[in-house]
Amino acid sequence: MILHGWQPFSWQSTFTLVALIGMAIAVSACTETGSSLDPSTKLEAKMAPVFTTPIAELKLGHDETVLFGIKACKVYRSMQIGSTPGNWELLFKPAPYPLPQHCVRERLEFDGEYIQIEIGTQAMGAGGCCTNYAAYRSRDGENWEIRPATSIREWRALD
Repeated sequence: MILHGWQPFSWQSTFTLVALIGMAIAVSACTETGSSLDPSTKLEAKMAPVFTTPIAELKLGHDETVLFGIKACKVYRSMQIGSTPGNWELLFKPAPYPLPQHCVRERLEFDGEYIQIEIGTQAMGAGGCCTNYAAYRSRDGENWEIRPATSIREWRALD
């Protein structure tokens, strides 16, 4: 039996399928790929990222300085002995989020007592801040405290 005029796919469903594939490609183009970004990731000193904030220094004494930089809401650290910087290692990064996001808040400074870091990301197309927010501080670059997004004064040890 032949059905005249029946088509398995109409032009409307084909258009919808093509539009969905196009959106999937566009969304995947916004996500960063490449090397793993776990805390053990290290960058050679000569290949240090171009940071989006000025590098902050935390002097430890005995000619040792810890350097910090932020690029795209990822915080990096390098131990400098004398004038020779060490390898840059990833220290903090935003928590995963199911939708594409971009960095909207970066703060890195030494206030005389603490190195203070704030990072915040926002979902693409969303308003306000933040889908992910974190504030960290440390006196020595090793032992960190974190401040909840709901507080301006409460700090607790980071495990």
